[in-house]
Amino acid sequence: MFITELFKHWTFRAFAPGTLLRTKYNAFKELLRLDERCLEHIADLEEIHYGREQADWTRVVRLTEDLGRDIRGLIEQLQLMSPVKYMDLQDYATKLNFYVRMGVSVEDPHIEPPFIFTLEEANEMPHAAGGKAANLAKICSEKGINLLPARVISAHAYHYFIEVNDLREELDKRLSSVSLTDAAALDELAHEMQELILQAEMPDPIANEMEIAAMELGKNGIKLAVRSSAVAEDGVASFAGQYTSVLDVTPANIVQAWKEVVASKYTPRALAYRIMNGLADTETPMAVLLMPMVDAVCAGVAYSTVSPDQAAAIEEPAVAIYATSGIGEKLVSGSVTAQTTYVNKALKPQILEKPAKSIVPVPTLKRIAAQAQQLEALFGEPQDIEWVVDHRSRIFIVQSRPIPQSRRAQQAECSPHELKALETGQECASMGIASGKVRVVANCQDITELPHGTILVTRGLGPVLTRVIHRLNGVIAERGSAASHFASVAREFNVPVLSGVTDACSRYINDQLVTVDGTNGSVFDGLLPDCHFENNEAQQGVIPRLGKVLPRIARLTLLDPSSESFAPEYCKSLHDLVRFVHEKGVEEMFSLVDQSNRGLSGSRKLQTHLPLSMYVLNLDNGLFHSAAGKKEVEQSDIASVPMWAFWFGLSSELVTWHDALPHFDWEHFDKVSAGIISKDSPLLASYAIISDKYMHAMLRFGYHFSVVDCMCGDKDRQNYIRFRFMGGGGKSHQRTLRLDFIERILSKNNFAIERKGDMLNARHGMEEEHIIQQRLALLGLLLAKTRMLDMRLEDPSDIDALEKEFIQDLGSLTY
Repeated sequence: MFITELFKHWTFRAFAPGTLLRTKYNAFKELLRLDERCLEHIADLEEIHYGREQADWTRVVRLTEDLGRDIRGLIEQLQLMSPVKYMDLQDYATKLNFYVRMGVSVEDPHIEPPFIFTLEEANEMPHAAGGKAANLAKICSEKGINLLPARVISAHAYHYFIEVNDLREELDKRLSSVSLTDAAALDELAHEMQELILQAEMPDPIANEMEIAAMELGKNGIKLAVRSSAVAEDGVASFAGQYTSVLDVTPANIVQAWKEVVASKYTPRALAYRIMNGLADTETPMAVLLMPMVDAVCAGVAYSTVSPDQAAAIEEPAVAIYATSGIGEKLVSGSVTAQTTYVNKALKPQILEKPAKSIVPVPTLKRIAAQAQQLEALFGEPQDIEWVVDHRSRIFIVQSRPIPQSRRAQQAECSPHELKALETGQECASMGIASGKVRVVANCQDITELPHGTILVTRGLGPVLTRVIHRLNGVIAERGSAASHFASVAREFNVPVLSGVTDACSRYINDQLVTVDGTNGSVFDGLLPDCHFENNEAQQGVIPRLGKVLPRIARLTLLDPSSESFAPEYCKSLHDLVRFVHEKGVEEMFSLVDQSNRGLSGSRKLQTHLPLSMYVLNLDNGLFHSAAGKKEVEQSDIASVPMWAFWFGLSSELVTWHDALPHFDWEHFDKVSAGIISKDSPLLASYAIISDKYMHAMLRFGYHFSVVDCMCGDKDRQNYIRFRFMGGGGKSHQRTLRLDFIERILSKNNFAIERKGDMLNARHGMEEEHIIQQRLALLGLLLAKTRMLDMRLEDPSDIDALEKEFIQDLGSLTY
């Protein structure tokens, strides 16, 4: 293949140079397209890394795959332009892409048997058993603690089910499109993924094993509970309340119940929680627990350790027991308020505080407290324990997991203030203090989207609230308790939650400003300045995980094209490779023609009074006939309509080009930047590829560059402008301020703006020719005015004065 292309190249060069030049030009156009795609992929990955987009890990993997593929295509176009020079470039790309793929890859799933085993056997294969089952398996050997007989349907069965039904590709396709910022799209994608699971066929070998296990546990008509035990559940990430439990299941319906539990992996709330913890879908396969139902008198949750600063009712560390009548589903779902009892931590536990009419007898409360302490000792850390008591007063432990730890620091005590108290003495389901605007949503199931920094007022603490946890500053609920699953998640994210607040939904109004004190159970009228923030908390796991590989992707170290180190062997990232290929593609375009000048016109320097080295490449009628034979062209030689309009703004007398920043070494800046090192060097200059109606211009000013691509003719539907601005020599906040200014000007002139990292993209759609000309003149003036602006900006208030000045100058610019 390579020999064939090389032969064609030399044949065209010798006998048909015009064909070769057009081949080069077409390859260059494709190179520019792929270069833009590569920069988009890099910017998208940076958006995820910096937390501005919350996406599934599958999207990270897909973006790196797309980036690797487009870089290969980018190199292929450069090799078409010059087959000999860049023969080994693909090898460097393969090496760098290998490191990136290793950094984002996850372990291949296990699909081997056994698919079903007992709790005792789960001790030997905790990863296949999932978090909940593995914890129960560890308790099996503890004396004095009752566990229900159970079977574990392993995570390997989940992987086998996905593999047999060819679901992985379909799931990944949808997961790669998930974004937590688009609630409607998330709901739709989640529904599609759940349907994929529910409609798939269970392989007969696993279905038969499941039915046999269900019949063994369901003797004498006993119905079963089918509970989630996903890998990673009940570990560092609790996944509290994110997955479904199916109750009162008959053996005949066990396969359908298993599917429902597995499908709950793909509910919006479960997806949001997993994404915020930076876990891939294949890293959280679903194992499932089969347990007999208990004819429960009461059930609830016990926290093996709560401290006095977590509960005002106690003065010493204690066991907190939350109880409700019957089974505990309503308690953990946050739809009822629990009875709360505190028992001291001692060999012979004593009641510190309990309700006047406790639904749990005192001896049983003491036994629950003793078992909670026993489990804390077993696991070596405080435990969140679910228990149930049957009619024979037997206590069964159905779950034990570490009490979630807060992920981010937040103020725990209110500073002195004079705000009026609206609530006092309420139950603190999650500690912390925060201020914000109230949003009343009585039924938490109705929540789709909330502004960042919301104080949510609602009736219950349903687990569906997890999907908006990243937007909440605090929660005020009429029902629920610290034992609810959502309260556990809120404690992980340090979002203060008050429960049991009577008639809250009717007493608070939207946009009311309040401060929630989840430490002392109070709500205050108004904001405390040091407690008011917008919860823009980014993913907990994706950012550090992606951060480990991002330098191989996005860090740009190839800065000086004139340096000997500007070579493939010095490329340390995929971004370096993209930069190298782009610069070499431009270099190839500036050496298109031979001495005979056959084929396309050669690039020629544009004479200008601006301190700017600009070369022009004429494609088709971009220059007047007056330019024929000239080595350098003048502005009057330009026939290209878009080039005229753009240059009119860029070279306006309203701009003073000789100004320099004080104490700024421009010579050194030029030496290390991607800008103009020598005015006589076409390789490092700005350039414009033009025809009578088309212009593709790239301008380099020191550390930043701009690209303007446009069509400007008498056919309105073909007219457009695309603009890109990227980079800068100032500090990060200064570069951001300059982009803010550019965005403000362009958005007020009908440009659609998209920003990603240090890159601003703008697009102006179809418009009449004279309007496009005006916008091009505006762009020229804007680029002239904003060069080196990032070195001067310090405060957002600076932008207002600059905008006023620019609008005045624009009004004076008559095209």
